Order: sequence, then C-alpha cells, then structure tokens
Amino acid sequence: MTIVEEEGPYKMVGGIKFGILSPNEIRALSIAEVSMADTYDEDGMPITSGLMDGRFGTLEPRQRCRTCGNTASRCPGHFGHIELALPVIHPGFAKLIHKLLNSVCRTCGKILISEEEVTKFRQRINTINRSFWKLGTSGKCYRTYIRSKYNRAS
Repeated sequence: MTIVEEEGPYKMVGGIKFGILSPNEIRALSIAEVSMADTYDEDGMPITSGLMDGRFGTLEPRQRCRTCGNTASRCPGHFGHIELALPVIHPGFAKLIHKLLNSVCRTCGKILISEEEVTKFRQRINTINRSFWKLGTSGKCYRTYIRSKYNRAS
C-alpha cells in the first residue's frame, strides 16, 4: 500500500451527456469482466474478476487505484461488465419496445399507420423543410437530407 498526500481538485466537470452504449462499446470501455459473484477472499482482500475487483477503483483513502493510479478522492471509479448467456431487455425500455414492435408489420416491416397519418407527417416534414430554407447555408445539409428521405417515401 502506498501512502499519498492529497491535493486540490483534480478536474472540473464541463458537461454531462446521457446516452445508451451498445454491448460492444460497453466491452471496449470496460476495465474487466466480472466472472465471479464473490467479493472478498478469506483474508478480506478483493477477488480478481469479482464484484469488488481492485481495478474498479479503491475505497481506502490513501490506497492507489490499480487502473488509474489515483487515490480514492481522485479516482473516478471504473466499471466492468458481465457477459450474459442471453440478451436482456432493460426494464426502462420495455414499454417503448412493445409499442415499437406493435407499430410495425411483422410480415413486411412497414409502419402501421393510416394514409391520413402519412399525409399529416409529410406536411410536418414540409413545414420543417420550409423553416430550414429560412436558415440559409446552415440548413442546407439538413434540407437535402429531408428532401431525399421525403422523395424515397413518396
């Protein structure tokens, strides 16, 4: 164990972004795979590849993290991943996934909406397209994208 004196703040947060990572992105960012359900061995030390693996960060005030080398106050913590035998649906997205699956034809994959709703959505796209004409050059790329999608859908 290395004893280190603490200094001022390490970094200032400039912003936070929330999103969803793919399984491959999670594996790439993960420090280690958690393959054991145990946390500590008989001596009270964290088990490697366990839930309290030392590579995930340290809880001891003057101990250094095995991944970044910082002490507990400076180490942001690191995450691992667990390989599951089958895919699991996140409970927070279950209702949304159910709605999406019910809105698409199981045979051909087309969206199940009436012609009236299609017309309404096309009008909304045209309104958005007209508003971007007013933006000048900053809206050109988006205008081209909307136009290409609209023409393919016709």
